[in-house]
Amino acid sequence: MCSLLLVAAAFNVISQQNTGSIRGTITDQLGGLIVTATIVAKDGKGASRTASTDANGSYEFRALSYGSYGLTITAAGFNTLEAKNVEVKSGKTVTLNLQLPIGPVEQTVTIDDKSISTDADRNADALILRERELEALPNDPDALAAALQAMAGPSQGEGGAQVKVDGFSNGQIPPKEAIREVRINQNPYSAENEYPGWGGIEIYTQPGSDKYHGAAAFNFNDESLNSRNPFALRRAPYQQRGWNLNLAGPIKKKRASFAVYFNRSSAESNAIINATILDPATLKPTLFNQTIVTPNVYDSIGLRGDLKINKKHTLVSNYQFNNGYQDPAGIGGFSLPSRGYRSTNLYHQLQMTETAMINEKTINETRLQVIHSIYRQTAKNAISALNVSDSFFGGGAQVGNASNTQDRAELQNFTSWQAGKHFLRIGGRFRYVRLRSISPSNFGGTYTFAGGIGPALNANDQLIPGAAPVDIGSLERYRRTLAFQRMGLSAAQIRALGGGATQFSIAGGNPEADVDQSDVSFYLQDDWKPRQHLTFSPGLRYENQNNIDSNSNFAPRLGFAWSPMFGGKNKQAAPVETKNNATATPANTPKTTDVKSATAAGPVTAPKPAPPKQPTTVIRGGIGVFYNRFSEDLILSAARFNGTNQKQYVVTDPAVLDLFPAIPAIAALDAFAQPQTRRRLGLDVQPSRSLRGTIGIEHQVSKNFRFEIGYSYGRTLHALRSVNINAPLPGTFNPLVPNSGVRPLGQSAGNIWQYQSDGRSRYDNAYFNTSGSFHKIGFWATYVWSKTWSTDNGTSGSPFDPYDFSHEWSRANYDIRHRFYSSANYQTKSGWSVNTFIVGNTGAPFNITTGHDTNGDTFFTERPAFATDLNKPGVIVTSLGAFDPNPLPGQRIIPRNFGRGPAFFSASLAVSKVIKFGRAIPAKVQPAAANGNVVTATPPATTNQKPPPKPPVQRPYQLSFSIYANNVLNHVNKGTPVGNMASPYFLKSTGTSGMFFFGPGGAGGSGGNRQISLRVRLSF
Repeated sequence: MCSLLLVAAAFNVISQQNTGSIRGTITDQLGGLIVTATIVAKDGKGASRTASTDANGSYEFRALSYGSYGLTITAAGFNTLEAKNVEVKSGKTVTLNLQLPIGPVEQTVTIDDKSISTDADRNADALILRERELEALPNDPDALAAALQAMAGPSQGEGGAQVKVDGFSNGQIPPKEAIREVRINQNPYSAENEYPGWGGIEIYTQPGSDKYHGAAAFNFNDESLNSRNPFALRRAPYQQRGWNLNLAGPIKKKRASFAVYFNRSSAESNAIINATILDPATLKPTLFNQTIVTPNVYDSIGLRGDLKINKKHTLVSNYQFNNGYQDPAGIGGFSLPSRGYRSTNLYHQLQMTETAMINEKTINETRLQVIHSIYRQTAKNAISALNVSDSFFGGGAQVGNASNTQDRAELQNFTSWQAGKHFLRIGGRFRYVRLRSISPSNFGGTYTFAGGIGPALNANDQLIPGAAPVDIGSLERYRRTLAFQRMGLSAAQIRALGGGATQFSIAGGNPEADVDQSDVSFYLQDDWKPRQHLTFSPGLRYENQNNIDSNSNFAPRLGFAWSPMFGGKNKQAAPVETKNNATATPANTPKTTDVKSATAAGPVTAPKPAPPKQPTTVIRGGIGVFYNRFSEDLILSAARFNGTNQKQYVVTDPAVLDLFPAIPAIAALDAFAQPQTRRRLGLDVQPSRSLRGTIGIEHQVSKNFRFEIGYSYGRTLHALRSVNINAPLPGTFNPLVPNSGVRPLGQSAGNIWQYQSDGRSRYDNAYFNTSGSFHKIGFWATYVWSKTWSTDNGTSGSPFDPYDFSHEWSRANYDIRHRFYSSANYQTKSGWSVNTFIVGNTGAPFNITTGHDTNGDTFFTERPAFATDLNKPGVIVTSLGAFDPNPLPGQRIIPRNFGRGPAFFSASLAVSKVIKFGRAIPAKVQPAAANGNVVTATPPATTNQKPPPKPPVQRPYQLSFSIYANNVLNHVNKGTPVGNMASPYFLKSTGTSGMFFFGPGGAGGSGGNRQISLRVRLSF
């Protein structure tokens, strides 16, 4: 990689081009960086190129033919700025730092830029969401986060998409009112990015203002506006209310400003329980379907201050406070009301960013973030838990009085500068996290009833003479236990008749566990443009962390973009629609001999060569290595269950199980000489390493329409998995004989779950993106085909055979083959706007299991075999095939994640009307700059010129009314079916899908299949 950079630098020295460049930084009047500005550079013949400012507020046009250019700079919330007669000379770089004046709040700026570019950060598969696109997304922060993660796509790993807020990691998504712009999957091969290629979400918040402006909004939703949840027997009370307030203004004119927002979300949400229990009197299976109101409140307060220290230094500070609770929580699905508990959370976040303009070509930025959060759970009772597998989950919540306190710190520093045709960035980041956890989880104990083999009984629970044993489900095993206890049978007799608990688990000891973890990373990134329409982006990143071995985590990256085809005609500048056509003069435009003034008769220009043609096709690709950090949560788990700090028992000994429903104490289990269950880190555990590659073609069909088609490949090695390294050896465990089997580390060592780094996965992806506008309707759409295979379910499950992983290579949990996303927006001059967002995908895979523990690893994750004898007891014939839960040696085991869930489709619609009122204030046209370097006023009319257009009238206040319909077509999206063959719900969905929060809610369901929210907002 270093050799490549040296070759690039040498090539830059020896190459001679008749081209120049324009670069600079866009700030507001207080010196704050503007990261959402769009700059259009147009030459004398009308050909245009477009750039946008990056996270440092910087922009650049490279390889421009010499001549005179006009720049138009626009950004939401600011007046449009024009810089005319910017002279570009051969081999010279024009540095033009500009300031955008704050515009009226009601101003709407729309940049209809559909051109393509070879710039590194202009990949067509990236999404940039601004005011119109965000309007179609949910207002609730959690729902908004889920929606953004849906658009980011699968992250090919555990943890989901990674979110950065104003350049910081590990932050919480702010309320939508505080968001200025969202960028998804932009520049995926930049060495600055830690995440593996895609799955990156970058959020930028609203800055302060040189004038006072603010808004107040109220959101409302009630069960009377929603359709009934299809899995609820009745329409339960449901209501959501949201209040949003924000205010921004100056502290000292042109020096300091502030912004503050407050958001409260209060809801009487619903949790839908859909389980099967036993009737207390008859012990017959009975449907338990109940909708319970689960009140919750979420408050968020944010403060931001922008300070211009001097001409070269600016400071931005952000503070965010979140507080919320839910009571009851933890119920819904199979969990009965008795398992409810109260949850509360407290969150403090402080961010500080200092930006230094070292010189005209160099910028340095330092960022500091500190986070303190506490999450608490309080149980409502101390009774033991009862788990009848995938039938119902009763008893107590078993969370005790738990808390998780996190302290995080993050420090970043990077420097970027221009060196000829190279734009370089070098930087580093240090992160530290301290976890203090109190978790008396399962201190009360849990009895589990699972499926298995038992004798055949008649309707009177009598043995059927001569009948072969049958496969019984979890609910039937529990029913037999209660029925035979009522008959007064002994524990041994009950177990002989197919009753008795399958497993008992309990923990005790010290509930506290701590972990400290830190990581550091350094990177060097170069965007090199040796030709006007050719860009190379080599980079190198290094990462390291404590607690594990990660000293050799070098991650080289390389991206490129090349345009082999150009338009036959020069493209015109993309239209800029604004309700304020006035242009403003930059407050501090640097004097330079490369920027010429205009006269009343127009600019005087020298003859110049024909401008370059605009690219119509760009071939873009990249390849790189990425690492996934080893989570501090896994370190915490290993520290907690090390065999000393806490004692954890998973018991299958009948001497203990036959005590049901009595709960044995920890001391009693010690007397039984029960072995503990421990967790540990493998000696070779390390971060997973991913290799990603992409090739794609972007094509500009017209100035308002473009598309991209491409393919990406990924391969991950050293993926994490959890394996019981002391499970009974294959063939030595007999499910009918508890505690049987030969364990390699001895029976007394118990179960030892080890985190290992020997998993792998492969990812293939083909995608098609299109975007543009048609009759003032802006739209974008994305279709993705993907195929992802992996060795197992990571740290969340157990392999079928802990000694043979050959059975595990199959579809990954996130292997969704077809995805589709689309959005469209339309806005009229009369104040009406319509926004839509549509998402759809084929079903996600799910695992089919027997519900038995036939290998002695204490997990009920064994898979059945394809049945060879349909008359064999226990065989179940389904639409997916015939499955045998009790396979004989040599039978073919079904692949992991063999099931396929139902497809998902949802369309949301937002309609709003804006009413402007107040005393009319005509927009003012700013005069030309006194220094003559930049002229923004329209020249006086002559006999050959038309008079300038009359500026539109502005109103100081606006009132908007909105209707937001979630799942507007009322499509029923079923949840993932139950894959447990021992469950009465096998291959059935017990609730609606909570995917992306576009269904009727999260795991427990909510107030309706289609939800309609009302919103009113007043701004000034």
